[in-house]
Amino acid sequence: MGPYPVLGHLIDTAMIAGQLWDNYLTAGQRDIIAKGWGVTEVHARQLVMFWAGLHDLGKICPAFQHQDQKAAAGLLEDPAYPVPDDRSSIRHERVSHLTAPMLLAQAGYPTSGRPLRSIAHQIGQILGGHHGTYGNALNARTLTGPEDQEPRVGAAGWSAQRAAHLHTVHALCGSPEPPALFAPGGACVVATGLIVLADWLASRIGWVRARHWERKHSRDPRDWKTHAERAQRAAPEALAQVQLASAVWKPAKSFTAMFPFITDPYPLQADLAKRLPALVNGPGLVVITAPTGDGKTETALFTAHVLGHAARTEGLGVFLPTMATTDAMHTRITEHVAQAASVRMPVALLHSMAWLNADYNPDTDRVLTDASTTAGEWIKGRHRGLLAGVAVGTWDTAALAALPVRYNVMRWLGLTGKTVVIDEAHAYDAYGHRLTERLLEWLGHTRTPVILLSATLTGTIATRLAAAYRTGAGHTSPATIAPTYPGWTHIDATTGTVTTSETLPTTRARRLAVNLHHIRHQASPTNPDSRLATLTRTLQPMIDEGRGCAAVVCNTVADAQATARHLRTAWAGPTAPLVQLLHARMPARQRRGVTRRIEHWAGKPRAARTTPDGHYTPARGRRPSRPVIVVATQVIEQSLDVDFDHVISDLAPIALLLQRAGRCHRHPRTDRPAWAPAPAMTVLIPTGKLPPQRWGTVYSENLLNRTVTALQGLGGGICAIPEDVQSLVDQVYAADWTTTAGTHDLATEHATRALADTATIPTPTQLIRDLHPLTTIDDENLLVTRLGADSVRVLPVWTDTNGRPWLDRQARHRPLPTHIDPRDTATIRNLMAHTVQVDHRWLQGHGAETNTPTTWRHIGALQDVLLLPQRVTSTGRRPYRLNGKTHHLSRLDGLVRE
Repeated sequence: MGPYPVLGHLIDTAMIAGQLWDNYLTAGQRDIIAKGWGVTEVHARQLVMFWAGLHDLGKICPAFQHQDQKAAAGLLEDPAYPVPDDRSSIRHERVSHLTAPMLLAQAGYPTSGRPLRSIAHQIGQILGGHHGTYGNALNARTLTGPEDQEPRVGAAGWSAQRAAHLHTVHALCGSPEPPALFAPGGACVVATGLIVLADWLASRIGWVRARHWERKHSRDPRDWKTHAERAQRAAPEALAQVQLASAVWKPAKSFTAMFPFITDPYPLQADLAKRLPALVNGPGLVVITAPTGDGKTETALFTAHVLGHAARTEGLGVFLPTMATTDAMHTRITEHVAQAASVRMPVALLHSMAWLNADYNPDTDRVLTDASTTAGEWIKGRHRGLLAGVAVGTWDTAALAALPVRYNVMRWLGLTGKTVVIDEAHAYDAYGHRLTERLLEWLGHTRTPVILLSATLTGTIATRLAAAYRTGAGHTSPATIAPTYPGWTHIDATTGTVTTSETLPTTRARRLAVNLHHIRHQASPTNPDSRLATLTRTLQPMIDEGRGCAAVVCNTVADAQATARHLRTAWAGPTAPLVQLLHARMPARQRRGVTRRIEHWAGKPRAARTTPDGHYTPARGRRPSRPVIVVATQVIEQSLDVDFDHVISDLAPIALLLQRAGRCHRHPRTDRPAWAPAPAMTVLIPTGKLPPQRWGTVYSENLLNRTVTALQGLGGGICAIPEDVQSLVDQVYAADWTTTAGTHDLATEHATRALADTATIPTPTQLIRDLHPLTTIDDENLLVTRLGADSVRVLPVWTDTNGRPWLDRQARHRPLPTHIDPRDTATIRNLMAHTVQVDHRWLQGHGAETNTPTTWRHIGALQDVLLLPQRVTSTGRRPYRLNGKTHHLSRLDGLVRE
């Protein structure tokens, strides 16, 4: 094909940037950029096109051009293009940053004064950031004399060529005047994201080949005006090929118009639908608090419609705490988009294991024209998922925007085009909440609509989150948020006004009986006061009646495994229960199968159905003829929409107990057993010092003791839902300086928040003059969004007497594949479906037998997977032993560590 001229690529990128401005950016995003630089939208469009057309000026330098000696032969012989004595490499984006400011001065940009007050330097830093990280700010001497301070950029003919390229692009973009203002950080990151996106599209091989062919067959290959016209005509198709378009929704003037299948909205839905539209005049934050089952998802979708339309930000992003909740929500949002969107919109699924989801990544390609919600391969690429008009992801995928990682501008480009919904806003530790606060500051700063959903949000956390958004929007006066429950609060981003609804009625109101049992946590089941003996007695009525469905929620995987093993053998005969275990240390394939089984038994009763885009959902909620006991860890608090006749839980902080209780009598049923006529929850309280040693540090002593006190204070052992919920949560989580444990918790929280402050990007409340601190980390794996999270993925294998690893337990039928084609996604997906994520400390000091096969190290998904070998001998299987612990994969119990 031959070399493609730099100028051709610059013009292509400028023309695509104009198309993105017209047909991809939301009106709200265009407003961010235009107001940021103090110009009209027409002027801003020209400026963004011009800047996009300058991004690769740095390729006009000796180091870059001399990479191809054949193509650069003419330059090597031309004395007008001298080669500096220092011939070491320099990144071309850094050259763009170094040279653009003085070139922009030729287009009228002022460069006098300090660099960090120079608009020309600000644009130079943006151009230097088009490969994901902003370069260090320039000093005054480099700003005014880049060739003198850094000879590798090239002088003489190199400078003249850069200037000629700039003037050509400037003219083709309408010769826009310099901007009037030094822009704030929000405008900079959105503009940078747009330039990066335009560069990506103009660099696709199909695009370059087409433009190259056009130039080759044109009358005058140097007619750059005609080249620009051809690129402009081709740009719409370039966007369509990768599914980039603004979200457009069908008109919906009322809640029932949006959800015609809801003929009788819940009181929360009805009140918000009636009152919110009159309050909303632009972007803002809405906090919705209500018990589980009160229709918060549909309420959020209607609220997003109202806020997004008012803010002129029509996209939608929904973020949840776990991969399981995200997968379930993706299905719901896909169904909603198929019904409510007026144009074809892909729904991106965003979490680290999304590519394992068979519905999202079918083995055979779908025809995009037949499936309006199907995401194509380009939009699924790294750093691109949030660019889809609708995205559903884990909270981490949004929170990473608050960390200074490479290409976080693409996260901001995606987020600012959406109404951002954060579900289960209470479900994070102090570190996670602080990250959410910084995220909300920037969302407020960029006037991005936000919705927070929670069933158990304390007033303190609600106030912090709301204050972060208000502060980012420019309102620094204090405002205390007192959530009503159920209810909602609206914060206007323009005025800072806070409006809170009255406490609303709920059709989910109920009286939950809370039965407290003090138990000996690790005592033998023969001891009547032991935990396992108490469980057996509590579940006996279900066994006697021979039907029903109960949940036992444990705080650790080890407790859950031991509990399931005990309950499987506690009864015999025709009414012996089916015992199903669920926890996070199961291979993805096993966990997916277990989850489907539990949903089939305990999900919301419904018949099988097929969505408009062909997605089949099987029937759910059909109880077996035998009793069912589901033993689970915390994954069941948020991951599944399931309904049990009775819930038994180990002691946990009150917010989590209320979440677990929300799985009791969750849905109306006609087959409720006689032994469970009303909602009831049994809480097992270990005797002695809390927490028991076996639990480690999963929950703090202070929160557990205060939860016990709160539960013991319930009149008659009855918790009125929703009336008692907010007071219970605020009572338990109130700041406590009166006890040693409480003081320790507060000190830990302050230290954790301080740690988060050192990790996050700068606050937007002050004018950000240096963009470099926004992207200081090249590798996002060096930063975390959750402290103490599992961080190693292991693949259990079985080894024969020769040490060869196999995937089957007999070490005979399925050898571990070592030579894998990176394009063989089916094999890679199958291997990852057998992996388990564990605490990295488990394998500290591991031997070579666990090392990743060397042939996998070029395969991104597999390159960090460790093996967990279990020896198969003539007498049986031996678990893997390390650091005094054994590890083996059980068919029933998942990965067991003892």
